Amino acid sequence: MIPVAMPRYTSFKRKQNGSISYFWTCPTAFRKAGAPYTSATLGHDLSQKELNEAAAVWNERLDDWRKERNPFQEADLTKYGTVEWLVNAYLKHDSFLERVSEFSRPDYRRVLDRVCDMKIKAGTTGPLFRFGYAKINQIGVSTAEKLYHAFYGDGAARTSEKVITYCKAMWKRMQPHHPDLFRKDTPNPWDGVTVKKREKAVKGYVDRETVYRFALGAIKEGRGELAAAAVLAFEWLMRPSSIGAGYAAWSGYRGPSDPDKIQIKHRKNGESASHPLEYLDENGVRVLLYQDAEEVLKQTPRYGTSIVCKKNGQLFGDGTFLAHEVRETGDKLGIEGFSLDKCRHGGMTELEEMGLTEGQGRVLSKHKTAKAYRGYAKETDKRILEATKKRMRAGTGKAVEEQSGNAISEMAEGVFQKSAIAKSDGRG
Repeated sequence: MIPVAMPRYTSFKRKQNGSISYFWTCPTAFRKAGAPYTSATLGHDLSQKELNEAAAVWNERLDDWRKERNPFQEADLTKYGTVEWLVNAYLKHDSFLERVSEFSRPDYRRVLDRVCDMKIKAGTTGPLFRFGYAKINQIGVSTAEKLYHAFYGDGAARTSEKVITYCKAMWKRMQPHHPDLFRKDTPNPWDGVTVKKREKAVKGYVDRETVYRFALGAIKEGRGELAAAAVLAFEWLMRPSSIGAGYAAWSGYRGPSDPDKIQIKHRKNGESASHPLEYLDENGVRVLLYQDAEEVLKQTPRYGTSIVCKKNGQLFGDGTFLAHEVRETGDKLGIEGFSLDKCRHGGMTELEEMGLTEGQGRVLSKHKTAKAYRGYAKETDKRILEATKKRMRAGTGKAVEEQSGNAISEMAEGVFQKSAIAKSDGRG
């Protein structure tokens, strides 16, 4: 029995423990014709949505290769000036490629393809039409609002927000290159769409004690690579996707060029980070900054070039396999709901609890904007207490100063009174 609808060129294999692994395989005919792809593991126990998204990445790569290889393929001239033409032009344009990281590009393609395929009514009572077939200069604020409400009405609140964000950016960046295709009265209709407020779920976090309880437990279970993953997320604030994709290599840990640092890279924004592991104090004594973390790394098996990889040396990749393994190990250790996301959020929260400034925190996290950075730290009891203590310390200091001043005044007044009495007695 097939567990879910299978996208193009995918297959599955059911393991003895009941879990299901999904694979994408390039057809033999295309491989013989020179396609640079063979096969890839998409993940394990995927939902229909996760499987579709994972397979779409490889199918799009294969489709692009086929288009480049076949010069006689029909040109895309029939769609010139349509929304679908604009999407295809934008995703190949430098204004997109230079601003959007490679990691985020598949999400843009997925959302904008759904925009093109969405059907909305023409006018109030007209027939349904596919949005991608509409001409760019036909899109006004009311049409943009219809598209937004079509997504929102289907229960895709987060996707509907992405639709507005992505389309707004596409209109803004492509208009200077094709000004005749856009409306003059409404240059960017997406500016006029009011996005509904929604209550966003607050992601959980774990503290330092929990992270190292998991790490030590994972090592005892023979899963040192999972222990290292938790430490990389918490101490050096790596995203799970960066860890699974091998952006923390053994060569970057106390390597020949930087024997006192660990070098990692953040996949989402392309930022590299060089974290010092030690320093010499004023007496010339060597001080280790991440002693607990380095103890974990010492006990992490070197299966491959990446600090975190499978026992066969392969990367965990973009699927949910790494997350599943971490969660399963956490449950076994009695730490329910443990995840690498929570480790990273816990590390970000600790930055705030330690009183680091925003600038100091961003030096460590490598967030490019203050807005992106601020959403991570949680409002813990410790942060609230420290803020209250600082606030009241200032007020208490002022009060103490006033009380001290009042006491001095009273003492001085007493001295003057005694002096006056003594003089009066002398005259008597």
